[in-house]
Amino acid sequence: MRSIRGDLLGRLLGGAALVLAVAGTAVYLAVAGALEEQFDRNLADRVQALASILFQVEDEVDFAFSDELMPEYERAERPAYFELRFDDGALLERSNSAGEEALVPPAPLGARPTFWDAPLPDGRRGRFAGQLVEIHHVFPEEGPGRPDVRSVSIVVARGREDLAAASRAVLLQCAGAALLLLVALAVVAVRAVGRGLAPARRVAEALDAVRIDDLPESLDLGPLPEELAPIGEKTDALVRRVERALEQERRTAADIAHELRTPISEILTVSEVALRDDGDPAGARRALGTVRDVARHMGRSVATLLKLAWLEMGAESRDRVVVDLGALVREQLRPLEAARAERGLRLANQVAPGTLVDEDEDVVRIVVSNLLANAVAYTPAGAAVRCALEEDAAGWALVVENPCGDLRTADLDSLSRPFWRKDRARTDRGRFGLGLALSCALADRAGLTLSFELADGLFRARLAGAGRAARRSSRAG
Repeated sequence: MRSIRGDLLGRLLGGAALVLAVAGTAVYLAVAGALEEQFDRNLADRVQALASILFQVEDEVDFAFSDELMPEYERAERPAYFELRFDDGALLERSNSAGEEALVPPAPLGARPTFWDAPLPDGRRGRFAGQLVEIHHVFPEEGPGRPDVRSVSIVVARGREDLAAASRAVLLQCAGAALLLLVALAVVAVRAVGRGLAPARRVAEALDAVRIDDLPESLDLGPLPEELAPIGEKTDALVRRVERALEQERRTAADIAHELRTPISEILTVSEVALRDDGDPAGARRALGTVRDVARHMGRSVATLLKLAWLEMGAESRDRVVVDLGALVREQLRPLEAARAERGLRLANQVAPGTLVDEDEDVVRIVVSNLLANAVAYTPAGAAVRCALEEDAAGWALVVENPCGDLRTADLDSLSRPFWRKDRARTDRGRFGLGLALSCALADRAGLTLSFELADGLFRARLAGAGRAARRSSRAG
């Protein structure tokens, strides 16, 4: 792609060249026209000069021509020509330069000068002028015997080489002046474009000086023109976003390392113990079972991280189907029955079977599973977990509610952050702090809203969607 500098210079100089060409052509045509008009006036003056030396006395016509006064009609090189004829066509006088060749006008001449182009007797390109004039006369007598005034057609011609040379000189001068002006404009344009693009170079140099491991608090771009000010602001904002993304990446990498350090250490410890005790098959099986469980939890963690990465890249597609919320909640409560019984929890599913919503079933299943598992894991022993459906003008909402005594309002914003847990020292291998982060990302991708509330010691997770929930009759089910 062409550079902005090259494009600007090309357009500026191209436009200037076009303007200068048009202006130069106009000047040349105007001057050339004036030269030709002056050339014609010279020919008309020559006709009048010849007419001024014609005299008629009685019936005699006298032509007082002098070679010394008009040498251009007698010279050997590039001569001029004239011819005088009476109005009846009889030849009165002809310049010696014309020899025997007549200077014939293309049409009868009148009292005003007529001009035309034609070859001269010697073959050169020539310009002709002709006019019908009355002869100067002296008539002392009066009365019926007075002679008639004679009229004479005067034709003069001269070569166009002087006119052509003058026109060429004007053309060269116009072209030279245009070229000099174009060069001067090019110098001015180069300097002007350079100064105009200096802020862009300053932005590029500032970005080039940015180090990814030491991002500045603010890019020092200096004052920018109005056109570049938004680019400077957006560039500075982009650096801030990159800084936040890098910080998030570093934090995520640290959290992953922290979360995987314990299970990896446990796998190594169990494996070493099992390898040292070759005579205990039952212990080896228990060790393998422990390794399997830890590896399964690590696999779920990695799969969840990959799912989050796909969501952030926008690679997941949305597939809307009719979802039975009541049946889906019951399905997700079954795997939690053992944990519920072990801790004496009460699970209240108040979502009626046959409650239908039009959503992405996979997304709703994962989100509901994570919300229920999170509620069971963090509800105090002997307490209750409630799942209910709420509806209003905005649409439907699935609410999972449970007591959570150690959670604070300030903690709600952190629930959607990967690997965040209220108790960082907790050693439960089944919880990685990814469930709610994944749920928030999935809900947002599917056009749902997942929000968290805390009131009177109760934690409420609310999954909301647009549109009202439909009801399927028990007979139809």
